[in-house]
Parts: sequence; C-alpha cells; structure tokens
Amino acid sequence: MKKIFLATALLAISLAAGAQSMYDAITFSQNHYFGTARSMAMGNAVTALGGDLGSIGINPAGSAVSSYGQFVITPGLTISAVASQYSPEGESGYGPVNNLKSTKFNMPNVGVSMTFETGKRYGVKAISFAVLSNQTNSFNYAADAFGNNSRTSKIAEFADAAYGISEVYLPKTNDYNPYDYSDVSWDILTAYNGGMFGPYGWDADYAGVTESISDNGDYHFVPAALAQTSSLTKIGSKSDLIMNFGLNISDRVYVGFNLGVPMIRYRFDESFYEAAVNPELFPIVYEDGDQLYTTYFQRGYYNYQYLADIGGVYAGVGVIVRPTDNLRLGASIQSPTALSVSETWQYMASTTFSDSDYNDSETSPTGEYSYNLRTPYRASFGAAYTFNKMGVVSVDYEMADYSVMRFSPVHMDRMANDEFLCQNMTNQYFAGVAQMLRVGAEFKVTPAFAVRAGYSVSTSPERWWTDSSGNAVTADDYAADFYSYFDRVKNLVTPHYYGDLTKSYSAGLGYSSPGSFFMDAAVRLTQYPTTTFSPYYDYDSYDSAGNLLRVQSPRVLNVRDLWSASLTFGWRF
Repeated sequence: MKKIFLATALLAISLAAGAQSMYDAITFSQNHYFGTARSMAMGNAVTALGGDLGSIGINPAGSAVSSYGQFVITPGLTISAVASQYSPEGESGYGPVNNLKSTKFNMPNVGVSMTFETGKRYGVKAISFAVLSNQTNSFNYAADAFGNNSRTSKIAEFADAAYGISEVYLPKTNDYNPYDYSDVSWDILTAYNGGMFGPYGWDADYAGVTESISDNGDYHFVPAALAQTSSLTKIGSKSDLIMNFGLNISDRVYVGFNLGVPMIRYRFDESFYEAAVNPELFPIVYEDGDQLYTTYFQRGYYNYQYLADIGGVYAGVGVIVRPTDNLRLGASIQSPTALSVSETWQYMASTTFSDSDYNDSETSPTGEYSYNLRTPYRASFGAAYTFNKMGVVSVDYEMADYSVMRFSPVHMDRMANDEFLCQNMTNQYFAGVAQMLRVGAEFKVTPAFAVRAGYSVSTSPERWWTDSSGNAVTADDYAADFYSYFDRVKNLVTPHYYGDLTKSYSAGLGYSSPGSFFMDAAVRLTQYPTTTFSPYYDYDSYDSAGNLLRVQSPRVLNVRDLWSASLTFGWRF
C-alpha cells in the first residue's frame, strides 16, 4: 500500500506552493494508455500487432502494417469510483466507507492515416503518414472522507506552525502585503487573515479558533468534538499529438517514427472542513480595548487549488517483424520527453461564528511559476500470433526508468546554485524502474464481428531505502533531511520497491462492414493501489489537563477504481 503522508507534503516547503516534487514528476510522466476501442479492449497489447491507430503511440511501426488509410474518432467516458475511510488518529481507527463517483467525457483517440504504395515488389513497398491524438492518462478523481475528532485540528495545526513568527508579519493592511514582503508560507498567511488563529500570551504564540486556552495560559487544547471532512478532486488528462511516418519493407519488416507533442492539463483541489459538533463548547473571547466579547466557533473551511498546463516534445522509433505469416515481433523505444510546466496555485480560508460580525475569509494571491521537466525513456517489446483469420493473441512488456527524471529552471544560470538539487536527487534515489505487462486477444465470431479481451498490470516506480542504521527512509524523509544525506552524515544502503500494482481488465466488441465503415466498443476497469495520506501535519497537542497527547493527525485511506468506456467510429479508404 502506498503511503503519501501529506496531500501537500512537499508543497508547504516553499513560501508559496507550487509542485516540483517527485510525486508530481511521476504524475506528469506516467502513461495509462487509452487509444482506440480496439486497442483498449485488447489491453493495449499492440506493440507487435499494429494496423490500428491506437497502436501508433506505443509502437510507431503500427501505421506501416495497414495497407489502407483510415480516419477514426473515439469518444468515451471515464467514471472514477473512490471508496474512502477516515481515521481521526493515525491509521488505527478507520471509520465507515464513503463512496464517491465522478464522471467525465473524454476523447481517447482521433486521427487519420494515409498509405501510399510505391509499386515495388520488394524493398519499400509502401509509405504511411499519420496524424493523431492518443490519450495516455486520465486524472479524473474525487474523494470525500469524514469523521469526528476531539484531539487535533487543522486550524490548531496552522496556529502551531505559526509559533515564533511575530504577528507584525502576518496581517494584510492597506500599507503592507505579507504575501509580497514576508517570508511566511502562504498557507499560514491565508489561515491567519481568514480568522483561523490569533495571538495570546506573547507576540509569537498563537491559538486556533478551534481551541480553548488554559486558565494559566500555559497551553491550549481542542475542547470537544469537531466534525472533519477531507475532500480531494483531480481533473484533467494527458494526451499525445503524434505525427507519424512509416515504411513497409517487403511485407516482412515495418518501421515507424514518431514526433510526439504531449498536452497535459492537471488540476488538483484539496479542501478541509471543520465544524463544532456543539458550538457552545467552543467559546472565543475577543478583546477590544477594555471590552471582552464572546462568540462561538461554528465552522472553518480551507482550500488549496493547483493548476498545471504542460506541453513538450519527444521522439520515438519502432519496428515490427513478421518472421512467418502468423508470427509478429515488435519493439519500440521512446526518448525522454522534454516538458515545459506552467503552474498556478491559490489558497482560501474562512471561519464562521455564532455572531456573524466575527466571520472572516481570505483568498491568497495567485502564485505562478514555470519550470522544465525531463521524463523517463520507455521501451516496449511484444509478440503476436494470428490464427489465420480467426483471431490473434498478443503479449507486451514495457519498462520506463523514472530515476532519470530531472527538474530544471526555464532560464538556466550556471553560476547560480541548483535550485532543484534536492528534488533531482530525490528522483534519482526514490524513483526507479516501472514495468508493465499487457495481454490481449481477439476472436472473430464471424467475418464481420469480433470479441476482444485484455489485461494489464504495472508496477509503481516509487521506492524506499534502508539506511546504514537499518532504518527505513522514504522520499519525504530524505527530502526533509536532505543535507544530512547529501553531506554523507547519513547514508542510503539498500533500495526497496513498494510492490504496488495497478491492474486493468478490459473487454470489447468489433464490427467491420463489407464497405469502409467499422465500429468498435470497449469497457475497462482499472484498479489502483490503496493510498493513505494526512490532511495536516502532526503537532504537539494537549488535553484539557495539560497532558501532551502524543497522537498523530488524521489519516485518509482511499481505494480508487476507474471505469473507462469508449466507442470508435472508423472509415477505411
């Protein structure tokens, strides 16, 4: 089971919060192929098969197999189904399952190919050209988890994170904008200006509006139960615009070349709600001169939004060989992709009290940043065997080395310090090789109708290490204590993969008319590894008697399935 301990664990390290973590690099690099309904139904085991526009993104030689041109369009739907559970303290007490679905329209494939015969009996018998768009990932995701918590609070964690920061650096006024002039993290600034916490005792000690302060002022604590809800939403997709060139050599060897332009749009939205189960147990006393005013906390809301628009370029080459009339062998390699990432982000916070005069809200400025990212190279190998005109069985193996992922600034300054040193070293050590096995089959029920099925399984590139003391070190541990490892004060010894598997099961039907028209349908279920994360950091919390509780912040467990359905309409010419 993959554990991501903080939804925004590495985001909060920077003053504003862009991405640039290993997890984001993997998100932008991973492929979960869609393609045409035929290729999807066969598990995308098409490296040696070819002949289908969905195969070209995996093996560029696929276009050269066809003796005809074709135009295809493939509309589809994705349905994300996430089962979530909430534990208020670590992973020891998960509550009931909450199921949430999200349905999105998509366009897995659209394209055209043309084949020109040379008239030769041997050598280059035909030349093919193709332009197409193949979807390679869907980010469709929505999850809600909730539970009651009387020991810790996200609002209280903000107050704890602000400890030691003079209040003069926090408020936004007509003459001072802390987002521009202070070194305080934007999430803390937004929480403060949204009324989530304030000072007490001395200038740099704070209490959250979900807390009570002890009579002697030595500590503060969550006085009663809070109803907490964690919501995560991801929207977007990854598609490759491909320009392809292929050669048919003597009907035995097929060679193809791709120039690919990835287009990625990724939106991440994280919200957290806290509401007092009994507001009368959450009194808040405000001081105005000599006057004291009491109101009661009702609820608080926090939101973080992140948007990335990404473009890039890569090259690919592939070959398919027919040693016999029935056997096909295929191989392809794709270069690392050079991506250009433009991202924006924003925070929001609001608080509501029994007396609405004390309600407050704040929206941070929109942060912007751009950087470059190099993704892994990929290699695919496949074998397919056709049973005359009755059917075909195909098997693929694909690997990608994520340790070569590298961040770099848009404008390189060779005299400056490497601003991505920590991230790139984390990629090198904690991202490894991901492998994928794909199997597909097609059976011709009649000359016009076909039945298809497929299966794929892929491993996660994420890994952890054992250090010289025998301790387990995760990517987050390494990044948090980077210079101890960089300066060899601590040493990584042995790498280990998490063993998480992503599995897909697919099936479909195909119809080919006596003329040029054909139509295919496919449905696929993809099961992702179980993940856990924490919606806020652990902090030192106390009970009403001043005892240190030593409890962990909440954990959310998510199990995600993604259903995909598509219809391909095609015409040969």
